[in-house]
Amino acid sequence: MSIRQRSGATTGKKIVLYEDLDGTTYDVDLPLTNTANPAEFKEALEIPAYVDLDYFPMKSAMVTLWAALNAPKLHEQYPAAFDKKISDKPIPALLFGGAAVKIHCQSANSTGKLTRAIKDTDFIVPKKQGIHFYKLLLGMAKAFGTMYTSFATANDRRFNTWRYGNRYRLTTINGITTDGLPMITVLDLFCDEINLRHNIKIKDMNLFEHYKENLYTIGLEAMLLSKGQFIFDMPKETAEELKQKKQEYRILNYPHFPKDRIIIGMEEKDLRDVAAIFLDHDLGKGKEKIDPQLIRKAFDKDKKLALTVTLNLKNLAERPEILAKWLPRNEATAVADKIETLLKETPKIDGKWDKPWWNTEVETPTIQ
Repeated sequence: MSIRQRSGATTGKKIVLYEDLDGTTYDVDLPLTNTANPAEFKEALEIPAYVDLDYFPMKSAMVTLWAALNAPKLHEQYPAAFDKKISDKPIPALLFGGAAVKIHCQSANSTGKLTRAIKDTDFIVPKKQGIHFYKLLLGMAKAFGTMYTSFATANDRRFNTWRYGNRYRLTTINGITTDGLPMITVLDLFCDEINLRHNIKIKDMNLFEHYKENLYTIGLEAMLLSKGQFIFDMPKETAEELKQKKQEYRILNYPHFPKDRIIIGMEEKDLRDVAAIFLDHDLGKGKEKIDPQLIRKAFDKDKKLALTVTLNLKNLAERPEILAKWLPRNEATAVADKIETLLKETPKIDGKWDKPWWNTEVETPTIQ
């Protein structure tokens, strides 16, 4: 990135969040302000009581979801932040990633066996309302306090010009230190589809119409697809590094790939989240159930996505050492059994690809 974070660089009562290479600075007054009540917004949204707000991204998510739902009236309630109507209709902003898992899974909250810290939030909105949601985020600080500050850097603006309408990027506060200092991250806002290693077409799955039913998330099935699409390959020698870092369990078993390469699947945080989804939900039709037919439908439309997700799910179910890190034997067995039952109800993938069948144009992660 062509910007330099100066966390801790202060001027009087201000802290410089970012400095662009051209010298433009983005700062905020200290202490940070907050006029919103995330717990009240959570209750108004009818988010389950077990969802804890211990992590700043979850607090921010509650405020953002409430604002998106009330987008048509924000200019009346917060005229200093929004000089005109943001949107004629509520914006069905949907969470995916770790925040979505916390909303659906009690075991991923508080003292639950599969709880974990989350560092940011991931949103997807309808393409037609993408720019509206982007502008809403930029106005959050004036409406609800500087704790919810977001801004567009030079890099963000270049990205937005390049991907306009399909994806937006901005820089946002994603945490606060014990000293009250803000931390920042880059937030990617997706429109219509989650296009990473594979393309999860949220719009085509009619999920925006069911935003309240799915608790303002993409729903259990799409959550599994978006988690399970994580894949990349590396030289075979990398296996030793994975072993040293106790991550050899991430190596996926696929005999048709070149012998001098290994395929690497989901990282621990995603495995933990997928385990929580299966632990807390049964297979079947209806609210808060994992519908195998919806997974099957997605697999039928995209064989390459199907292969990646299948490999990742099979790896979790067939390697007992993964689930044993978090769950007692009976619960680990229950999770594995549900995964195996689900895969029996989905089409068998018989493709034999000897080169990457996933999108290689996205950034390859480093092994932590």
